Amino acid sequence: FYLNLAMESISQWTSCWRMVINCDINKTEVICFNSYDDSAVPSAFDLGGKQIQLTSHTSVLGLIVDSKLSYKQHSKSVYDNLVYRWTSLSRYANRNWGMCQAVIVRITKTILFSTLFYGSTVWMHNSNMDQINKLWYKVSKTAVGAVFNTHGAILEVILGVPPIQTTQKIIAIKHYLKTLSDNEDIHCRFIGDQVAEGNPRVLCHLRDVQKFLSWKAENFRDEIDTGDLAILSQRNIEPLLQLSQKTLRYTKGMIQLFTESLWQDSLNNRLMMEGWSTIPIVSCNTLPIPLGTSREVEVLVMSLMYKNNLLNSFLFDVNRDVWSSPLCPCGIEEQTSVHLLTNCSLVEDSLNVEAKRIMCLCNNLGNVIEPMYDPNCAILNCSRDLNFINLCAEVVKTEDLNLRKRINLPRVNIL
Repeated sequence: FYLNLAMESISQWTSCWRMVINCDINKTEVICFNSYDDSAVPSAFDLGGKQIQLTSHTSVLGLIVDSKLSYKQHSKSVYDNLVYRWTSLSRYANRNWGMCQAVIVRITKTILFSTLFYGSTVWMHNSNMDQINKLWYKVSKTAVGAVFNTHGAILEVILGVPPIQTTQKIIAIKHYLKTLSDNEDIHCRFIGDQVAEGNPRVLCHLRDVQKFLSWKAENFRDEIDTGDLAILSQRNIEPLLQLSQKTLRYTKGMIQLFTESLWQDSLNNRLMMEGWSTIPIVSCNTLPIPLGTSREVEVLVMSLMYKNNLLNSFLFDVNRDVWSSPLCPCGIEEQTSVHLLTNCSLVEDSLNVEAKRIMCLCNNLGNVIEPMYDPNCAILNCSRDLNFINLCAEVVKTEDLNLRKRINLPRVNIL
């Protein structure tokens, strides 16, 4: 009854102003949200002698909204769009030739992320991100040039790209900070209404905003209005709406540092739950691989930073029938990343000494790399040091090592 009354009112208003409403599909539709009895909702409505159809989902400003507000249709649409774009890009990305990791990361941020994070504050949930997370793993694995499956979190640390969930959280924080900075803005008043109603999603975003502002107060105290310090110490959500513009202001440098802090906390929790004893240090800075470095060399350099590489030690564990020895050609010990950099007789002594010095310095290990310390994490923690990257490049180019650039994986017959 009320919906028909509204339709009649709209019809009269449009007739008065001589407006014509396009009642075609995808132009004007009716959608009923969270109805417990769909059968009670008519399949069509009359608007000025035209039929408006009931739909389960519709597109609004590029966002596909469904009646259950699950946004699964939109997530699938985003996934299909990303797959199409990545399929075109992946033709020029290979382990041994093609685009370097810096170019792949830049294109990913420009072309893929612009699609992925459009409206992400509204639609992105853990429940509709499975396929997109799998695609992101393929992209990051291709950028690093890994052959075997490698932990996705380690790939992100190597590339200097925060996880999707962390990036989305930062986008939401920036959006709320801009909105709250103008108390007269209609969106700010809307947020206040949602807080009063106890909207859980809005409250969750505001808690993230509060976390950022508390972090800012600790690290950039001069950038916080003195009168707002008491509000931030209360840990209350509602007073956030009264903060000054100075307190809500942020810079690109602040956001990067906070992103790294948020990312590090997330990585610590994730890897500690998986039993990791050593956690790598994250950085949003890209690898300082010198311009002109070939794709083959940069892939070999990055392979030193994770365990599942093409060195003898790992391949021996994979299949002892095909790779019969884990030893390095020098014959001293197993061929691992840390052995190549610190203790291989086939590599120049000066490179070994310098690599060991930088690794101990970057990991605060004194003069000895502790046996319990994860060697790949130790190397990864040095990866933003330009001298260390140049040193790694010299090591992997050592002819006597003859490091594998590719392998032929044996086929497995499934009965």
